[in-house]
Amino acid sequence: MKYIVFGCDSFGSALAQNLNKSENDVLVIDDNESALNRLKECKIPAIKADVRSLDFQSLPATDTIAFVLLKKTFEDNLALVKNIKRFFPDKFILSMVNSEQESTELLEHGADRVIHAVNIITNTLLGELETAKVKRSVSKLVRVIKAASNKGLAIFLQDNPDPDAIASGLALKRIAEKFSVKSSIYYGGNIGRHQNRALVNLLDTDLIRLKSVDESLEVINTADKVALIEVSLPSKNNILPANVVPHIVIDHHQTDFSLVKGEFIEILPEIGATSTIMTRYLRCLDIAPDPHLATALRYGIRVDTSRFTRNTTTDDLDAAAYLSPLVDTGLMNQIENPPMSAETLDIIGRAIRNRETKGAYLISFVEFIADRDALPQAAELMLQMEGISTVLVFGVDKDKVQLSARSTDARINLAFLLQKAFGFMNAGGHATMAAGSIDLGIFGDVNDKKSLLKITLDAVRKKFFSAAGIDTEQREIPDELEFGS
Repeated sequence: MKYIVFGCDSFGSALAQNLNKSENDVLVIDDNESALNRLKECKIPAIKADVRSLDFQSLPATDTIAFVLLKKTFEDNLALVKNIKRFFPDKFILSMVNSEQESTELLEHGADRVIHAVNIITNTLLGELETAKVKRSVSKLVRVIKAASNKGLAIFLQDNPDPDAIASGLALKRIAEKFSVKSSIYYGGNIGRHQNRALVNLLDTDLIRLKSVDESLEVINTADKVALIEVSLPSKNNILPANVVPHIVIDHHQTDFSLVKGEFIEILPEIGATSTIMTRYLRCLDIAPDPHLATALRYGIRVDTSRFTRNTTTDDLDAAAYLSPLVDTGLMNQIENPPMSAETLDIIGRAIRNRETKGAYLISFVEFIADRDALPQAAELMLQMEGISTVLVFGVDKDKVQLSARSTDARINLAFLLQKAFGFMNAGGHATMAAGSIDLGIFGDVNDKKSLLKITLDAVRKKFFSAAGIDTEQREIPDELEFGS
């Protein structure tokens, strides 16, 4: 017999029948004759016996893979563990337990694995309750989307959108299509990083770039509903005016929840990617993403979790597993391996050349940039240096200082650190990866570029190290350049 099961209650009976359906040899041993007879009617071998007086040497256990102990009392299961280990010391033993104390004692006497029945049932119930929660969220989201049936839905992404934002916007657009609601996707800034440009170009996505707040107001005035994706506060890393209240907010970044307004709000900082949230919505609505959308969502999850090594939850892994068979692998390879631009290579070179370290902290000022999306690539590369656990790379892009930070130090929350240094509305992100965008103010018009670079370096350096609690030598910082004010 491959499996010998002790106990014929509802668990034992169900297990035996399922093993039998899978064409696995199974033998059930119990003292409940009526229960055993029901198994025999299903042609499942069963023996009536008292486990305390059972002749173990007579058991057909030569080819047994495992003994499964499902007796009602702990004393019976403990006696079984002792006897099985005595007569069949190399056999696998799996037992049901009801407490940590029972678990400890059975394992000490030779059980290989134990299962907490209460934990299994509780986790199953929690899973079902989570499903109910998702269904409730989706139902509310759909109601808001349907209310945009006249003039449509305007979907706004974060400035300089990354793959997670782009994929999530496309997923919301697909949901709107299901309910015959027209929608368009908008963003501010640029799509600079070569992987991000490849994603947009290869997927042939119709994203509309806006250059000013006035343009975003025109869009808002011609739409029924406004959605904000991968960001939660208007004007913070997005082109929406600060006084606009979006109807839909979907994000996974840390934020001040008291400031978030909207008809439908779903912000889950514990989840690794907004693409994971959108995938749950699609599944709940029975919308099977086409290969292009599946590829975008799968790539969005992969990028925001740094290949499933950062801020990754079981929800992210489950979403990725669902999407994987639907992905266009050829398209994914093209997105992941585009040629690196000369600008990116140059910025990385400057990051290496201009680096400054203070203990496990590294900062690098890459001066003037045209491609802000090269900053996170440089930051991730710098983080690989021996002895470095926290990195900040920053540069001047037109009238703003762009920041990108990475950390492997569990004691540090980068989002909070950058917000402390440069102001809540100027930075945000996660504990291990964060970014910021700071107006240069009056110094953006300085004609002496050399002076502007020095002022910027001194100000950012002082603010960052001060927030991190690191002493640095005093430098002259103009009072006017107070980023955090």
